[in-house]
Amino acid sequence: MSEPNNGQNQQQPRAQTKAEIVAQREQVRMLGIALRNWREAARQCGLSEGRVLNWVVRYGWKLPKRIQAPHPREVLSPVVGVVTPAESLEQRLKHDAEATRVGLSTATRKASVSLAERDGDEVVYISARLKDVVSSAAQLHGWNQPASVNVNIANIPMPTAEERAELTAIDRKLDAIAAKLKNTARAATET
Repeated sequence: MSEPNNGQNQQQPRAQTKAEIVAQREQVRMLGIALRNWREAARQCGLSEGRVLNWVVRYGWKLPKRIQAPHPREVLSPVVGVVTPAESLEQRLKHDAEATRVGLSTATRKASVSLAERDGDEVVYISARLKDVVSSAAQLHGWNQPASVNVNIANIPMPTAEERAELTAIDRKLDAIAAKLKNTARAATET
């Protein structure tokens, strides 16, 4: 017979680590600055508004000042050659995108030469990693979509030296088996 659940058998939610809390706090701060609204940032991050507003006071977060309209005299006599921060950022992103394209092109060319000398499994593994890097760059620089500013962080797990050694050993064994099968088949066709 089952007993009624009075809340004693329920699992408690896992406590967040300090690093998770710091990351969450930084995320809501960045979103609040972008939205210019701490409450909306709290809602979008799934946090209580009170918690976020406590952080605002505790850590002294300030929203940047709004850009005010220029004085009419400044409008009549504009300063020539001044680059706005937005224009500067756009130029920097265009430069970085072009430098990234050139770098990826060079890396791909070098990878193709290197991959020609490797075994099949290794080629698949390395080319998948290269594809992940190129996809991240394409998303960051907006190569496959209309121009917009996207910032994403890609965590690509890399195998340890032990894992690579283990995979290489398995590949060698498989290559040896394939060579034996090939020799057996060749010997059978010759007789």
